[in-house]
Amino acid sequence: MEALKLIILGIIQGLTEFIPVSSSAHLIIIRELLHWEDIGLSFDMAIHLGTLLALIIYMWRDWYEILTRKRYILFSVIIATIPGAILGFLLENVAESYFRSLFLIGIAMSIFGVILFSVDRLSSHSRSLEHMKVKDAIIIGVSQVLAIIPGVSRSGATITGAFLCGFKRSDSARFSFLLSVPTIGGAGFVSLLKILNDSSSSFSISGLFLGILTSFIFGYIAVHFMLNYLRRHNTNIFVYYRLIVGIFLVVFSLIKG
Repeated sequence: MEALKLIILGIIQGLTEFIPVSSSAHLIIIRELLHWEDIGLSFDMAIHLGTLLALIIYMWRDWYEILTRKRYILFSVIIATIPGAILGFLLENVAESYFRSLFLIGIAMSIFGVILFSVDRLSSHSRSLEHMKVKDAIIIGVSQVLAIIPGVSRSGATITGAFLCGFKRSDSARFSFLLSVPTIGGAGFVSLLKILNDSSSSFSISGLFLGILTSFIFGYIAVHFMLNYLRRHNTNIFVYYRLIVGIFLVVFSLIKG
């Protein structure tokens, strides 16, 4: 039964990490609705390593070009990483407790859905990554800080930040995914080390790696879907989904008391 739970959590993590609907929120939601034990933020961050591996493999050509010919994009990724890294470290304990309430997740899902919809409509979507400046990287990096709240979505926040700077939808998603490598990698490996050194963990190490494996498989599928989808479509479908889920969670929390 434990293995099945961890497989399901890995699938949810993989499918929702790169789609702007918040993977951390969905991991909390499924456990709350099915009355599963909340293993904690460390486990949630550790299985992000599966989606990290999927992203690196899928986008290896992008990373090769960045490291050999387009180092200005690498510089932008580094600049955009700094705000999230600092705030993530300072707010880790708050994220572990208060930010994991279903009511707050519902509010965040709804409000940020409206923000994503508005910015997508107002953006010129005319710029490519070749035109990125330091101020763009800072704006996107600061927007990523909001992802500390489950329900906002790391990919949703950074894509919205890129929209705000006028980048094309597909380029916005591409930079968001590039930015997720140091962000997910750092947090994921720290969480993995915590789990490996914690003898009181409520799940097996083999179960953890099973979750990482499934998040890798479905994360690869999600990256492929998202990059191709945004070449031809806007983000409305994700906004509608966020509003439906957000309103449901708020009503559910109020009824539950």
